[in-house]
Amino acid sequence: MVDAMANIVGATRSTGGVAMLFRIIRLMRILRIFRIVRFLKQLYLLAYGLAEAAQAVFWVTILMAFVLYVCSILLVRYVGHSSKGESYEDFVHIRFGTILRCMLTLFELMASPNLPEFQMQGSMLWDHPLLAFFLVGFVIFGSFGMI
Repeated sequence: MVDAMANIVGATRSTGGVAMLFRIIRLMRILRIFRIVRFLKQLYLLAYGLAEAAQAVFWVTILMAFVLYVCSILLVRYVGHSSKGESYEDFVHIRFGTILRCMLTLFELMASPNLPEFQMQGSMLWDHPLLAFFLVGFVIFGSFGMI
């Protein structure tokens, strides 16, 4: 019936305002399926839990991005430009040269720690003991943050 009314009104008016209104009402009927969720308590709880989990994941992502950004600023400032003339200068420049590269390096360490790669750079961790403590602490706490 609504379709017939929409066709009649749409044929008589050139603006299509009323026809558009009937189309919207027809599309709104599709939304009635969401009323079923009210009657199925378990499905409602599952949908509500999924929405709450998505919200929590969103805020954890924002928090971890902020932590990565702040830590990368510190590392770029104090490590990324301080190893002039060392044997590991290229490695430090590639990993900690810019904030974006440093954020990527820290994310890689957080997601899948690969500290032996840093140990293979000769005396880098001995020359920068605070960097070694920072990286170990970051891997420990960052991994828990990812969980």
